[in-house]
Amino acid sequence: MSQQLPTPQLLNQISQFIQNQKNKNYFYLFLLGSQSGLRVSEAVNFDLSLKKGQNLYLVKGKRHKKRTIYVSPTVIRELKKNNWQPNQTNRFSFAHYLQKVKKDLNISPNIELTPHTLRRCFATYQAISGMPLPTLQKVLGHASIRTTALYWKGANTPREKEYIRQWLAGKKPSKKLKIKVFINIQQEVNIFVPNKENSDCQLLETKNQILQDKTNSLTQELACRDKTITDLQNELKKAVHDKQQTEAQLISEQAKSQQLELLLKSEQAKVAILIKQKQEKFSSDNQLVAQIEIPVKK
Repeated sequence: MSQQLPTPQLLNQISQFIQNQKNKNYFYLFLLGSQSGLRVSEAVNFDLSLKKGQNLYLVKGKRHKKRTIYVSPTVIRELKKNNWQPNQTNRFSFAHYLQKVKKDLNISPNIELTPHTLRRCFATYQAISGMPLPTLQKVLGHASIRTTALYWKGANTPREKEYIRQWLAGKKPSKKLKIKVFINIQQEVNIFVPNKENSDCQLLETKNQILQDKTNSLTQELACRDKTITDLQNELKKAVHDKQQTEAQLISEQAKSQQLELLLKSEQAKVAILIKQKQEKFSSDNQLVAQIEIPVKK
């Protein structure tokens, strides 16, 4: 069964939990991954000195390709406040740490939580909120727009669907089909907003999607627990049945044992009688022999 992404609410809960821990480096990696969509290697190597503009920073991605990313002022303040330095930890220790956090918070096994999960959450929720496909591709640093399309969930109108179809077919969409690139950013939650007319509608759709995902997760967890309860009940019934069979067998064996004891006593009594009869006959024979006179030769 495939695992589900954490909801924004759960991500916030995890973020607060990690923030209260001693090792702040893991908290900063969490912020860079979940709020800026960085790969774990990019987050580990993130350098505050490589600033290229207002909230824009240079990072080195896959195959040493450099790209410029946007990092929210909130994240930057956190990093500067605690004198963030690159390469203070590594991807493996961070992955192990997230598994420990998952265990400590008792998060369902159906929920995925790895360093790459944070990047997937960023991309998925940006796509749900309506970020255009080419923009999302640049933000994530994907070489192919087909990779970015895996996160796309915002094609609702025929115009948007045709736009995406042309992109995925390797064609550059015509000017008539071009969709306005989003430039407004809600810095507190770092979600791209398409425009004033449909932002409220998309926000409701996002909330509805989150609730639906949470409902599905709870339903699956409930089904797993119901199955566990059923299995335990079946095991209990089998144990009771086995106990009853064992008790019945024990009673039967005890009855057989009693019968054998009675039979043994009966045979012992018969043997005692035979021994007594033999002794009496032996004594009688001795008396008879004693009475017989043996003739003496002259």
